[in-house]
Amino acid sequence: MKKLVSLLFFVLPFIVFGQSNPHKIKVVIDGYADSTLYLAYYYGNKVKLADTAVSHSKTFVFNGKQELKGGIYIVVSQQKSKLFEFVLNKKQSFTLKTDTVNYSLDLTPSGSPENKLFYSYLKHNEMVYKKIKLLSDSLKKQGSGDDEAIALREEIKMLNEEGKAFKLKMIAKNQGTFVAALLTAMREVEIPDSIINSSDSTAAFYYYKNHFWDYFPLNDDRLLRTPLFDKRIKEYFKNLVSLEADSVITAIDYVIGMAEPNEDVVSYLVWYFTSEYQNPKYMGFDKILVHLVDNYFSKREIEYTTPSVLASLQKRADVLRKLLIGKEAPNLIVIDTAGSYKSFLSMPNEYTILLFWDYDCSICKREIKALKKVMVEHPPYDIGIFAINTNSNLKRWKQTINERHLESWTNVNGTRSVTSDFHDLYDVNGTPVLYLLDKDKRIIAKKLKADKIVLFLDHYTQTKK
Repeated sequence: MKKLVSLLFFVLPFIVFGQSNPHKIKVVIDGYADSTLYLAYYYGNKVKLADTAVSHSKTFVFNGKQELKGGIYIVVSQQKSKLFEFVLNKKQSFTLKTDTVNYSLDLTPSGSPENKLFYSYLKHNEMVYKKIKLLSDSLKKQGSGDDEAIALREEIKMLNEEGKAFKLKMIAKNQGTFVAALLTAMREVEIPDSIINSSDSTAAFYYYKNHFWDYFPLNDDRLLRTPLFDKRIKEYFKNLVSLEADSVITAIDYVIGMAEPNEDVVSYLVWYFTSEYQNPKYMGFDKILVHLVDNYFSKREIEYTTPSVLASLQKRADVLRKLLIGKEAPNLIVIDTAGSYKSFLSMPNEYTILLFWDYDCSICKREIKALKKVMVEHPPYDIGIFAINTNSNLKRWKQTINERHLESWTNVNGTRSVTSDFHDLYDVNGTPVLYLLDKDKRIIAKKLKADKIVLFLDHYTQTKK
């Protein structure tokens, strides 16, 4: 097991859970020299602090007037190292005794049938793991086809089957316990041979995807407080969801729907996806944040959402929704080098580039150079450039246009505008920023690098055929 635990929970406020039932968890560690222990718990992809115990002997007591929510909890040393884990369900008064030789394998629970089951599983699992490791090490020394190697592989297979049978037997004999729910959630989807051998090459993938959550009830918030939850969510979205905004939105709604009506899990998931997609890695994925704000934050109570937080989220979504792929680009009427006001809507080109740039910006200089190269090489596309400078010094702006030979572009200055502030209108928080529009002045790409424009248009025109 990993020794170090994320330090995140030490900067979070003390968390109090539940109803009015108390918790009293006694921890006895022979040989433990420090005076402090922390009680922490998993919370999706985080670890949070639940309680602190101070003692000048080997006995520590986590004692509180409130019931803690079920899940896997962690006893953490004064040095922020994980010592061991245990399960917590309805019964919250018990003793865990161990020593510093092997915190987990030497642990003996008393007064907690759930933890007796949990440690029975852990110890059996450790025993099987050690046997398999010895056999695997021996196998590495053998030739792949000799008799001994075949025998070793068969023995490893039998041990894996034994471990699986032990888990299934424990689940069957202990229905209703959190340990049974936990072990069930660990089960992997088994794809039938008929599907594996199907002539349809996609059958196995779709079977696995359709049955991915069979053993993992997302509406059981106890699983949220285990390391399994985050791993499952990440695996599903990484391996089973297409890398397209609409597909991700569909998957998010599906997963949150399965978490209903558990408000704890729904709130966690909404915030998790918000964190994942508020600064998206892929173009067009800002649509996901808009969806989350419109369909969850604005329609129901989500935990930890204060009125000011909600207002900020809605303001951000309102900025983004006007700039989503496929939307008509907001009009800009800004001054040109002759002192006249101009709009890109009058540009006749098949494609229009909106480039926001700063004459003091070194990255802008590189992008402009790359963009000039694109235009000089005469790509097979009719592209017009509407270059919006963000500096207020008009004299220097015009000098820079001449110095960099940008006269063939439509040059305008964003600081002299009839329309709204370009910073808000186009979400310009730095430069350069580039938007690519089609002939109807709809946004087809944004925040694209200049040297990727032709490649993007090649792909775009192919998909439009």
